[in-house]
Amino acid sequence: MSDDGLELAEPLTEEQVVDFLTANPEFFSKRDDLLSKLTIPHQRGDTISLVERQVSVLRERNQDMRSKLNELLSVARDNDRLFERVRRLVLSVMEAETLDDVIDAVDDSLSHDFRIDYVAQMLVSDTFANTSRVPCHTKTGINSGTGISDLLSGNRVVCGRLRERELKFLFPNHWKLVKSTAVVPLHLKRPLGILAVGSRNEEDFRAGTGTVYLSFIGEVVSRALEALATKKTNDNLPSMRDYPQ
Repeated sequence: MSDDGLELAEPLTEEQVVDFLTANPEFFSKRDDLLSKLTIPHQRGDTISLVERQVSVLRERNQDMRSKLNELLSVARDNDRLFERVRRLVLSVMEAETLDDVIDAVDDSLSHDFRIDYVAQMLVSDTFANTSRVPCHTKTGINSGTGISDLLSGNRVVCGRLRERELKFLFPNHWKLVKSTAVVPLHLKRPLGILAVGSRNEEDFRAGTGTVYLSFIGEVVSRALEALATKKTNDNLPSMRDYPQ
């Protein structure tokens, strides 16, 4: 016999009670006398009412949601700052008129705006004449023992720890200090060079690091280099006045 005077075939299970209360969330709103008899053990061994427990649960959920919201806002602010740095770099590269201008714009942005520890740029001298700003190597020279031929010919950014000979080639003066790297192949129709960044922190450019912005920077720089290379080739072509009349 139940308290309501009803015969029950068998005791209710906890699952049935949960299902009933879930389907009837206002069940206790008209049963103040029953609600006042309910107690829920507190973590410290005390007891609190169901309403107090509900308030506690809602407060915890609210704090969790606030925490997630703050995390999203923090990520959004970081992305805004990163986008602004990339925007300035892209505009500087677009405004560059010479090969040295492009090299300087990239180095200045990555070193100062992005505060990257080490920046290395290397060009393929089959495409560009030797420049005093960065080393130029022939494709034949690169393929013979430098260890970076795969990095040069690849179409994706490679992050992580490079092998010793690769570090020595890209960062000859600081290779022992570089703990993680990101290598961006500069390639458009043909190999143009390599842009590499290095950090003293192993976690900065670990394998699996997002490379969307680095890939975008590489594409922008590659197009600027290709445009300069094409312009130089056209400037060197003989014109009609170079031929005897």
